[in-house]
Amino acid sequence: MHPLTRPVWAGAPLVLCCLLSSFVYYESRIAILNQPPQRQMRRRRLKARRPPLDEATRQKYWFVIGKPKKKKEAKGVAFEKSYLGGLFPPVDKDMLPLYLRDTLDVPGAQVLNLNDPSGQAVARKSDLVYFWHIPKASGSTMKNILNFCFDLKRAEQVKAKPSMEMARSNILNVDTSSPEGLAFAFSHQIGNSNKVDVIVSNYFLSGSALFTDIHRGRTFTILRHPIDLALSLFHYRRVASHERSFRKDWQNLSFHDYVSSDSYMDSWMVRQLTGTMPWVRLDNSHLERAKTIMKRKLFVGIMSEMDETIRQLKAHFGWEEKTPKCSYEYLHSKAPTNKNEHPQLQGGRAGKTWNVLAAKEKWDMSLYQYALELFAKQRERYPPKLE
Repeated sequence: MHPLTRPVWAGAPLVLCCLLSSFVYYESRIAILNQPPQRQMRRRRLKARRPPLDEATRQKYWFVIGKPKKKKEAKGVAFEKSYLGGLFPPVDKDMLPLYLRDTLDVPGAQVLNLNDPSGQAVARKSDLVYFWHIPKASGSTMKNILNFCFDLKRAEQVKAKPSMEMARSNILNVDTSSPEGLAFAFSHQIGNSNKVDVIVSNYFLSGSALFTDIHRGRTFTILRHPIDLALSLFHYRRVASHERSFRKDWQNLSFHDYVSSDSYMDSWMVRQLTGTMPWVRLDNSHLERAKTIMKRKLFVGIMSEMDETIRQLKAHFGWEEKTPKCSYEYLHSKAPTNKNEHPQLQGGRAGKTWNVLAAKEKWDMSLYQYALELFAKQRERYPPKLE
């Protein structure tokens, strides 16, 4: 039909489609703007406060990251990435990690694992276990118990390059203990891979970013008295040349001089839970927020009570040991994993060094005391069976 002789109504369908598209677009925009605050909050991301850094502050905390790889990261970004892990999880209306279940939540449903070594589709729990690993607090022993006693698969890079392949029995060749490894795990959707049962990380917030709405995390940790922890970590970092945190320059430094120095970084637990950098002065609001996160999201274990910790974990997560008393043997019979013998604290409890460190670690000391209270309440929730 010639354009000049085409009826007026011939272009009506096109006009109608354009009008309908415009209506749908504006209606969707109005719907988004009218969302309740709770829905909008879920789209927010946790961001650590990053104040401007002067040269003196950078020099003071240079050992957090070493020398920056990129000049663009020299002014705070690299510090934040190394200290907090570089990932930030989606959060709920209370600004808590959205995809970590509350400790009182009922576990999620089952899903089909299509990557089972048997070649068959196997039903498995949709929730994953998240172990927030506090250094020098029985973490290495706990990881072995998870692998060999409870037959749980976890991620740990054991080859030169990371990959989404099983490197050995129950070990996926992915590092979740470093910012680079966490970025790799996030980009390869480790949470949805159906290749791990447990994710282990020192970085609480960054590790929680690996979970999804399909595979949420059920979190636990094991705590150690902050002064014992600081002493053990100091002596370990002086000799552990294979670790990224190795400090050869500490070999001629006494523990007292170390904790008395301005470069001592305090309250690691509170800072990791709240996403607070080491140069930010803590106050009671940080402690209260850390307590809230611990109460809501963390099932706690205590290093000095490992038998009771394992008993509670078994009851909470429904774990069963492949071999009777397997975990007991790891705790008592076998040589401790990654143990580092070191001198006792000079002056003992309430001595000069103790008092200096207790003042600096007052926030973590308070959090540890709160964890002991939670641990006792967990025992009431999961009482020992009478034999």
